[in-house]
Parts: sequence; C-alpha cells; structure tokens
Amino acid sequence: MSDATAHAKRTVGAAEMPQFEPLSTGVMARIIPVGASLIDDVVASIPDPLVPTFFNEDKQREEENPLDPAYQEALTATQRRRAIAAMETLLLFGLELQEVPVDDIWLSRVRYLEKRGHLSLAGYDPTDPVDRELLYKKYVAVGTVDLIHIGQKAGLNSRDVEEAARVFKS
Repeated sequence: MSDATAHAKRTVGAAEMPQFEPLSTGVMARIIPVGASLIDDVVASIPDPLVPTFFNEDKQREEENPLDPAYQEALTATQRRRAIAAMETLLLFGLELQEVPVDDIWLSRVRYLEKRGHLSLAGYDPTDPVDRELLYKKYVAVGTVDLIHIGQKAGLNSRDVEEAARVFKS
C-alpha cells in the first residue's frame, strides 16, 4: 500500500476508499484525491525565466523585453515543465495501481523508443521502484482521458487539466 493510500484511509476511512476500476488502458487502479497545496508547491518550485533587457537609446536606460523570441521560448519550456511536474505529482500521489507488472516487456519497449531517439529517460532510474512505477503509469497505464479525470478529482480546473494532459502526453 502506498503512503498516499495509507494517508487516504486514515483520513476518510477504509469504507470510503475508492475501489479499483479499469483505466482507459485496461490497467486496474484507483484514483485518490491529491492535496492542492502539494501540486501548487511542486509547480511553484519551477521559477520563471529572467526577462531579458535592452538599452533603450531614447530613454537612456535598460528596459525589459518580454517579447524577445528566446524569452518566449524559455517561457513556453517553463510552462511545459510545470505541466509535467503537476501531472507526475498527480500520478505519484493520486493514482494507486493494483499492481505494477514484474515483467520487463513494457520497460524494454520504452527503452527501445529511447534508443531510437523518440523519448528520453534522463532523470529516471528504472531500477528505483518509485521511478519504475511512475514510468509505468506515465507510458503504459494512464491514457489522456485518465489524466483529465485524475486532475479534476484533485480539484484542478478543466482547462488547465486538459492543457497539462496534452503537454504531458506529447
């Protein structure tokens, strides 16, 4: 039983715990509400990029240039990192799988995609049980519709959840 499940059982009582149900992928799981402050703190830990400045000859001073293309790119990348961080938090704390497969067929397929340059496992250690579970949830168990449902259950607004799900799965 995960820490999130144990906490949820203490909080709402075992009788009120959600039952395991099939996700859109057929994997059995239960969705557990996630504290909004956890998601907020995770997202807030990713700082905005610094706004570049330029010297305005007319005013003889430095001014911010928020329209700088490199800054706009960095801002988009930051928004993407925040969406991924929020979704990974939801998957870690808001979804309990009935089981994570012990076979490595799914992992060898994910590694093959990495080898082909289609995705990166940088930052993950597939031998670590938490990383392994997250990778399984992220790449196999959870479909986009599931991400939306998990986010809504956590109290996130629908538009933000749908955008984060789109970014997370891309």
